[in-house]
Amino acid sequence: MFGAQSSDQGLPAQVQSSPGYQFGDVLRTADESGQRGEFYLPAAGVTAACVDKSPAAFLKDQQSRCSRRLILETDCSSLPALSMDSYSNILLLNGKNQDAAVVPVDVSSVVLRSTEGTQSELTVGAGEDLRPVLLSTGVCARVALKVVYVIRYNAAGAVVNAAVSVVLGFIRGASVLLEQEFQAIFVQDGGELALRLSGNPGYVVGRPLLSGTKTAEGISRSTELRDALSLLHSSAEQDCLRGPHRRSPVLFGVNAVSGCTLRLEDAANCSLVLQQLLDVLRGPNYPQYVASFGNSPLNKQLDWVSVQSSFSPVEDQSCSIPFSLHLEIEWTKYGSLENPQAQIVSIREIIQTNSSSLPLLSGGGGSLPVQSSVAFVPVSADALPGYRATPTIDAKLPFNFFFPFV
Repeated sequence: MFGAQSSDQGLPAQVQSSPGYQFGDVLRTADESGQRGEFYLPAAGVTAACVDKSPAAFLKDQQSRCSRRLILETDCSSLPALSMDSYSNILLLNGKNQDAAVVPVDVSSVVLRSTEGTQSELTVGAGEDLRPVLLSTGVCARVALKVVYVIRYNAAGAVVNAAVSVVLGFIRGASVLLEQEFQAIFVQDGGELALRLSGNPGYVVGRPLLSGTKTAEGISRSTELRDALSLLHSSAEQDCLRGPHRRSPVLFGVNAVSGCTLRLEDAANCSLVLQQLLDVLRGPNYPQYVASFGNSPLNKQLDWVSVQSSFSPVEDQSCSIPFSLHLEIEWTKYGSLENPQAQIVSIREIIQTNSSSLPLLSGGGGSLPVQSSVAFVPVSADALPGYRATPTIDAKLPFNFFFPFV
């Protein structure tokens, strides 16, 4: 779908012999038969409708939103643009010369967005079918809503590897207007994608929150997901005390809920279980600060908001352990009415512990659900139009200025 037959006959000889890509070159693809084409990234054309034949240029980060008018009964399972396979089953060429090597596009993550807007990462097995399907309720499931490519290259301009992250979701209605988002990011080999910004200056919905710890020089950010502000990744029958536990980053503007199950037979040692549950809910290296803007510099601590928490572990005979962690993030719109920017003003950690014995709290069962969640609360005041003050005249004239008329 996103490859087209192309030819190198019209290119200058020196360009054809150049092994790597140069800035602005359209990335090349190859299919299983060896037929070469170009790599396309859907984008809006003259209207908001998606144009699938929009070339992706080397070293040009691109982000686009476009829409498609769909008839679910016929398009759900047949339209390639809705399927994740159309964006993942791609073979890139590492250069534009004739003997360029093939670089497959790896699937780095698949996130399922529910009808309520919550997101959870899927564990995709080999050969698992994630193509769209029309359910009996009239809902088209597993539709590609967002596609993000991360393409790494070396100093010679050759593509080293490529990965794609896909957000799948649900759409309903006989005739619907589907909005899709596409993005291509180029990262030099050896560079760290984790330190990319999440807005300029305000946060962009769906981008990870920037978080870090305080040092003498300023704020320190890690490139590891485990050190970022994140939530426990939900999976079926996940045991709280038996890892490994996967985590998902907290995304701006995206409310989420996840959890795990605590078996009471493993909760005999209160102090040990207390610390283990805190590490599972918070993450092993819990950050102390969150950036107020999507591009807050690391050397300006005033642009970073501290994570407020009133929780202090207390050991007693009733074994008080945490069974719920909730992050309440307040944000506001900053700047002009024409171009407001999203700013985080506060973040509060709320941890609930058991107020009764664990067997009583579990209702007589052998397990207890433990939950982590995040909610974004807008606190922007209503915008008020501004008016200029009426100018005043403070003129002092000579007393006989109008003589002899007055």
